[in-house]
Amino acid sequence: MKFNFFKKKQVKLEFATCGEIFIDGLPFSFGVESVGIASTKGLCVAISGEAVDDGSVTFSNLEYHQKDANGITIVKHDFPKIVKKNGKKIYQAKFTKIPIKEAFNYSAFKKTTADEFLQVINNEINFRVTPHYSGSKMPEILLTVYPYENVLTGSAAQWINCTSDQDYFLHKYTKNK
Repeated sequence: MKFNFFKKKQVKLEFATCGEIFIDGLPFSFGVESVGIASTKGLCVAISGEAVDDGSVTFSNLEYHQKDANGITIVKHDFPKIVKKNGKKIYQAKFTKIPIKEAFNYSAFKKTTADEFLQVINNEINFRVTPHYSGSKMPEILLTVYPYENVLTGSAAQWINCTSDQDYFLHKYTKNK
């Protein structure tokens, strides 16, 4: 008997857009898209890491960009810092009303029409959050967006550094010349 668990289609997210670095006081945008089946159970945004746990990096102003027939509406959302069962602190926001659409299936080898391109963009779920950090190091922060229907293997997760240098990109490119 063959076990086809891994061949079963699942709810799965991946980052469609994600900023390069958290910069103190500057809004950080990120978006996820479905690469699996649809779900109506919603998703969760979590930010964790040692710097979050010890309080040296904090976050505020979480926003969800809701798309509808009239365009985009920015919805502000609570982003509480919670204590997990293991004692670690993380930021966590639950979005149980956001549906996850089925992945848009298009071939990379054919010409994409304007309608197909818009469909891909409309399937993205976008957020923005503001980091606060005043240290001199560049700690790593884990950004995770997971669907409630498939937490373990459906998550989009990425480690991102944080800086207090608001001119990070100017300094980064000047150092490389």
